[in-house]
Amino acid sequence: MTDLHLITGNRTTSSTSLVPWLLMKELQIPFHEIAIDLFRSDAVEKLGLYSPNLKVPVLIHEDIKVWDALPVCEYISETLLENRGWPTHLKKRATARSVCAELHGDYAHFRTEWPMTCHLTRNVEPDEQLEREIARLDAIMYCCKRKYGDGGNWLFGNFSIVDAFMAPFAIALQNHGAELTEKSREYMHTLLNNPHVIWWLDDAQQELDEVRFAMTG
Repeated sequence: MTDLHLITGNRTTSSTSLVPWLLMKELQIPFHEIAIDLFRSDAVEKLGLYSPNLKVPVLIHEDIKVWDALPVCEYISETLLENRGWPTHLKKRATARSVCAELHGDYAHFRTEWPMTCHLTRNVEPDEQLEREIARLDAIMYCCKRKYGDGGNWLFGNFSIVDAFMAPFAIALQNHGAELTEKSREYMHTLLNNPHVIWWLDDAQQELDEVRFAMTG
């Protein structure tokens, strides 16, 4: 873990960057972050130094590069955490992997209509498709916490990759005022009050303030 770099994007909008960043912060893996402003004209040039697909996040571990949030988290768990990124119980682990794949690959409509824009809200009433996706996210939080949470704070007992993947959704659901079941709201409250999520949101606020200052200067 002596030569570990995470390439990230903007705090305000880069939901994929938040996922491995939060996982490593919460599970106390030291790393060096290289943040790239994706809205600058030289962003592609800077990304080209690190990212094979010109996207974030990218994890660089010595001479190994891993890109895309899910394989990055898988690599972190397997290589740096002795697989502690997933639940140890086989049934829990199978469900957690399935939920992560769903969170990673689905919800395109949600991401378009209700994107993670930290500290910014859009007054977009959910259409039928968005309501279905919100209901599914609600069901994931409610059912996993009730069935696998073991009375703890997280979806599968201990903090895992699933909780990291849920964080951007929680920010978006909160900012857009989603109506959720009580247990899901409780879980979201825990996640959004996590010190590292608060740290990310504080950095996002600073990022927004700098943009506003530049626009008025």
